[in-house]
Amino acid sequence: MKFALIANVRKKLFWERLPYLLSWFKKHRVEVALSEQIVETSQFPIRDFPTFSEKHIDKGFDMILAFGGDGTILKTVQLVYHEQIPILGVNVGGLGFLTEIPLEKFEVIFEEILQGRYHIEERLMVRATIEGDSRPIYALNEITIDKGSSPRVIQITTKVNERYLNNYIADGLLISTPTGSTGYSLSVGGPIVIPSTKVLIINPIAPHSLTNRPVILPDTVKISATVYTEHPEVVVVGDGRDVRYCKSRTRILIEKAEYTTRLVKHEKSDFFALLNSKLRWGEDFRDKSRWSYDS
Repeated sequence: MKFALIANVRKKLFWERLPYLLSWFKKHRVEVALSEQIVETSQFPIRDFPTFSEKHIDKGFDMILAFGGDGTILKTVQLVYHEQIPILGVNVGGLGFLTEIPLEKFEVIFEEILQGRYHIEERLMVRATIEGDSRPIYALNEITIDKGSSPRVIQITTKVNERYLNNYIADGLLISTPTGSTGYSLSVGGPIVIPSTKVLIINPIAPHSLTNRPVILPDTVKISATVYTEHPEVVVVGDGRDVRYCKSRTRILIEKAEYTTRLVKHEKSDFFALLNSKLRWGEDFRDKSRWSYDS
């Protein structure tokens, strides 16, 4: 197999670990190419490894090794979704829902992956088409419609399959995937959704009505959002990375993308265990020394 290595080069821990990783790859005869960004940023010479441009990643690679946090995964998705190359996330500090392999355990787990002890999860992506913009936005986590620099709320008239849903008066609107349910959507009160679930989540950002709550829809629907604002423009963003600007009365169509994100998961990967470890799911911080159901 041929691997491409991408990293968040701002992570100090990655640079501390990289010399050992490179020697480990050589020792185990793993065919790895490094991104030009890694080689150009390195404070020590890197030899004997081929390089590639992140702007031109082709199907010659069997897997992408992404070292960083969830932001690194989202960046990698933007680079390779059209090539459908599987991505293995390695967590270099931080929360890391998508990069669930800890850096300190990488060699042990990666050796098992080389033995075929893994599976690939096909994660739903969304596509946003903005009226007047010929380039669609693709996202793994969410499409965000945001008031941008406006100090006032915006109105977002939302339809599902051309049937009226709501006029959201809010700071913005999220259309999230199950993968994105543990990201921005969760922080604004959205539900946690199992990644394999085939749904989309509509979630307003700071709505001016207590009756506005998240709505879960099948992923077969087409969501239409028309924005109204007194400000010159609003912002439409894919995964916090692909940023577009549009004027009032612009219509945005959001639907399931024709692509998926292919995430490499170790055979022991468990989403529920991930919730426990990352969110301290169900942990009670109260002092319960006075009583316990376990005693």
